[in-house]
Amino acid sequence: MLSSLVFSMTDRCPIKCRFCGAECSPENKEQLTFDDIRKTVDSLMEYKKLKLVVFTGGEPLLLKDTLLRSIGYCSDLGIHTRVVTNAFWAIDFESAIKNIVLLKKSGLKEINISCDDYHQEFIPLDNIKYANQAAIEENIPCLIGHKIMKGCRITKEFLDEFLGTDMSVFDPQSNDNPDFNLISSGYTVPIEKDMHLIPDEEILYPETTDHWKGPCSSILQQVIINSKKELCICCGMIPKKVSEVCFGNLDEKPLEFLINEANNDLIVNWLALEGPYGLMNFIKKKDNAIQFRTNYVNNCHLCSEIFTRDECREILLKHANEKTNEIMLERIFYDFMRDTTAGGIIAMRGVPDEAGSSAL
Repeated sequence: MLSSLVFSMTDRCPIKCRFCGAECSPENKEQLTFDDIRKTVDSLMEYKKLKLVVFTGGEPLLLKDTLLRSIGYCSDLGIHTRVVTNAFWAIDFESAIKNIVLLKKSGLKEINISCDDYHQEFIPLDNIKYANQAAIEENIPCLIGHKIMKGCRITKEFLDEFLGTDMSVFDPQSNDNPDFNLISSGYTVPIEKDMHLIPDEEILYPETTDHWKGPCSSILQQVIINSKKELCICCGMIPKKVSEVCFGNLDEKPLEFLINEANNDLIVNWLALEGPYGLMNFIKKKDNAIQFRTNYVNNCHLCSEIFTRDECREILLKHANEKTNEIMLERIFYDFMRDTTAGGIIAMRGVPDEAGSSAL
């Protein structure tokens, strides 16, 4: 069940980090309005149990009035809310407290603060300390979202010393994570133009080697609305020029229609059932001259490489429908196992049609 909704409120950000999956910068202009957000929340609440709304960007606090109204609207409906921010606004403790109090009064339930070598090239580390302290002071659960890379200065150990505490590592499998001084670290996905040409020597890979070969576990697990009012199928680790991740504008089609369209899409089902690893193997069979890395940071890394390489897209555009029947059978089996395990009535929902419709 789709129980969470993510609003990428704006692509505007006061900074421009290297490897920004959302491709944010100060020059971007697109942004959602309060009415955009309200209508989307209302439409999802009509037929799904919405439990969580996440506000991110870009930098959502650049749209402070819209953000505060949206948090308040969700809060009045009993929906848990989260904000993801780079804390540019926490220039001192007084400013940090002022903003945290406003967020709390609106009904915010938790805040995530981005902190790593990329963000802190532009934003002082003191901002992170002030924002973290203010969240603790106002009892707003706070997590530091952190990326590691080769030769990074800002590590967990660095932050332990800088913040004066032993940060707890977030455990996604646990319900007992602390509310404060919590950190979640992940490997940097090197997303930029011609990312497949970035040398391996510049990339930090996890010690495990097969973690990127499975199905995509996050695709369509959330409803994601970008700053152009488009439904997106993933968390945003693919550059915006990749049309396969978006399924139309909410001004043109109802949200439920777009979700169903994405759910029936060949490429979406392929990624959900076989992952980008399955697409890679298909592409290699069609043209063994196309070279791939021997290792990837994660599924998102490989997925982004596939959909930003013209030679890969050409193969999929020409031959993807050859996989329609196979993916259809895999989806039928998946739905059968899911519904049987759940003890419910077997309903073969969302199977791609014979045309294997794709956003390609």
